[in-house]
Amino acid sequence: MGILKNITSSLASGKTDRMRPSQDLVPTTAKQPSSGLMNHLRNLGLKPAAVSLFFHRLLKKESTRALIKMGRTGLSKSRTGISRATEITGQELSSRVKQTARSIKHHSKPENLNKDYRKLLHLTQEMSYDHAIEKLFFVPAKGFVSLDKLTIDSPNKPFGHNYHPIHRLSFNWAMAQIQDQLRDFTFVDYGAGRGRALILASLYPFRKIIGVEFASELHDDANMNIAQFPRSLMKCRDVDCLLIDAVDFPIPDSKGVFLFNDSFDREVLETVLARITSSYRANPRRMYLVFVRPLNAAELDSLMERTVIFEPTYHSRSEKIRMQILSPDQVQIFRTLI
Repeated sequence: MGILKNITSSLASGKTDRMRPSQDLVPTTAKQPSSGLMNHLRNLGLKPAAVSLFFHRLLKKESTRALIKMGRTGLSKSRTGISRATEITGQELSSRVKQTARSIKHHSKPENLNKDYRKLLHLTQEMSYDHAIEKLFFVPAKGFVSLDKLTIDSPNKPFGHNYHPIHRLSFNWAMAQIQDQLRDFTFVDYGAGRGRALILASLYPFRKIIGVEFASELHDDANMNIAQFPRSLMKCRDVDCLLIDAVDFPIPDSKGVFLFNDSFDREVLETVLARITSSYRANPRRMYLVFVRPLNAAELDSLMERTVIFEPTYHSRSEKIRMQILSPDQVQIFRTLI
């Protein structure tokens, strides 16, 4: 641009006569400037022949030709790149549309809709009802812990389930189904974990509260939470968590409420139920079994029928509808005939 400006300045100052070439000096093959540019230059007083010679010499320079070639190559590659990008974007968009359609079809199935709704309820309860009590724990009880990461000295480890705490609302609904006076009952939590159910039970006037846990780390966390929980909120202060296998736990002689929060497989459950049944036959008394998130409702009903001594406790119609709508967990409760 500087060179063009200098030449233009020279031409405008009247030096064009000395620079005027003859027509035979201007190659006929040189590309002429556009008519608009020529008119503009003519208005400035420049001679067309001088301008043509300037452009001819400019185009003969190696750097100018290389620059023009580079520009053409870049433009060509840009067009190719844009075309390829458009093609890839179209393919990806089509793939995303198909993937979204498959996802909508999958989640629109009734069983999957129900599963997604229960997940939403789990999240809602964890963030609302559970959060208030969780703030009072020394060690957070929320979350999920794999048994593979825990220290467990028991041959029944393969039958145990990973740790996940009970929701406060589910626990309260279960307790509402027990019509007897709780001050005569011992509360036992099979698979106590970090002690959320034990502390929730301490808010009720139980006679005694016992946790059964076979993972050392969870057992220590539970006792720490129990020790640090405000005593002023407890209606039962006799709370303890034992490091013991569920099949070895001695059944208390008093009336009892036994909680099973999806703690273990059927192999262990059958042994525990046999011990509870034997204790009842030796000393008939009122007992409640509370199952939260049972393995299989029909299978559980079959197991309980075989004990002969337990019958299901049915919720009131309004309570049943409320639980179906608002509870993320299935809860089944059985009690002894006496």
